Amino acid sequence: MKTLFALELKKLTKKRMNIIVITVCLILAGILFYLPVSQFIVLDTDGKQTSGMEAIAMDKEFSNSNAGKLTNEKIKADIAKYQALFDDPENVSKDATQKSLNDSAYFKYFFPYSDYWKLINGNYAAPYAYDSSFSAITNMDLENNFDFYATRDEKVETLLNQEYDDWNFSDSEKTFWLNRVSSVSTPYEYSYHTGWETLLSCLELFVIGIIGICICVAGTFSGEYQSGADSIILSSRYGKSKLVTAKILAAFVYSFLAFTLLILAGCGILLLSFGIDGWNLPVQVLNTIAPYNLSLLGATLLAIATLYLVMIGMVAITLLLSAKMKSSVPVLSIIILAMILPMFLGISETNGIWNRILVLLPYRAAQPVFSDDFYGYFGYPLGGVTFDVVTVRMFVYAVITLMCIPFVRKTWRKHQVA
Repeated sequence: MKTLFALELKKLTKKRMNIIVITVCLILAGILFYLPVSQFIVLDTDGKQTSGMEAIAMDKEFSNSNAGKLTNEKIKADIAKYQALFDDPENVSKDATQKSLNDSAYFKYFFPYSDYWKLINGNYAAPYAYDSSFSAITNMDLENNFDFYATRDEKVETLLNQEYDDWNFSDSEKTFWLNRVSSVSTPYEYSYHTGWETLLSCLELFVIGIIGICICVAGTFSGEYQSGADSIILSSRYGKSKLVTAKILAAFVYSFLAFTLLILAGCGILLLSFGIDGWNLPVQVLNTIAPYNLSLLGATLLAIATLYLVMIGMVAITLLLSAKMKSSVPVLSIIILAMILPMFLGISETNGIWNRILVLLPYRAAQPVFSDDFYGYFGYPLGGVTFDVVTVRMFVYAVITLMCIPFVRKTWRKHQVA
């Protein structure tokens, strides 16, 4: 068995097409994950544009100027300082129809710290809304029982209780999500975290690697049919037993190793450039109402684990199609279509069931949901128990893998040699 496995794994690793495909995937990953670094732009306090590594260093300095625990006292004091800017006529735009800072004050006192203010102001915006004018903190009355986290809870209540055309939350779902939010420790910790935020937003790019790996394993069985080797293999002593096990195991091990190489390349480029600072911050620094009690590192690892399960599930489907079809071309056509098609399928405004199916499809399942008001609260109520979208994604692809493997064996064993 060990010898058969080693031979099958060697076939996959030495195959010229596979080497080319993985090399191309690595190059693409390198380019795509370096783009956020090369195109990273920061405007300094004079409004001057800086890019690349210099911009990253500047962004770190600006973010850490607001570092610390986001207590009610700190947030209230910060908002008070921001509001005080408007008391100085030198800071206020004279041409604006509403109260706003002029360019000089805007770039000196506000824009460099806009990520922090987006987080704070976003806590007071309506669910799914973005307050681009930052009117919430600009016009806030700080004298009336200021409580940042009570406002967060009210926003979650509003999100869960308002009426929707596609899906209204049941009482059990509301309880589930409220318990999730209440389990998150407060006050939040805040500091520089651009590396992790950027990485989470780029993880879906690893779909390229999944497609590449499926291309590499597509010929595991269909390649034997095409070459005519199936007649020799199936008539051999272990052709229908140990060999099929060795082929399946080799395909999964090869896929795991190749995908790990891609993960290390992509994540390494971003984290080496932006740094790992902020790994222990709560995921709520991306969205104050995120219902996941995770650090940024934990959220990233969970998202990567989901990617691995999606990859393994798609490899299992590829192997099943390879065992059924006598050519790799239709196998690849089906797999590539399955991976890419969800990119072009839109969210429905009236059908919540469709939406919950859509986010489980391969490309969509590769997208993290931790910072999103809409997808972050996708739940799947089954028998009075609610499961979050992350758990369901992982479960679905684990089940797909376990279901496909026996059928791969059965299909190969029943293959009739021409």
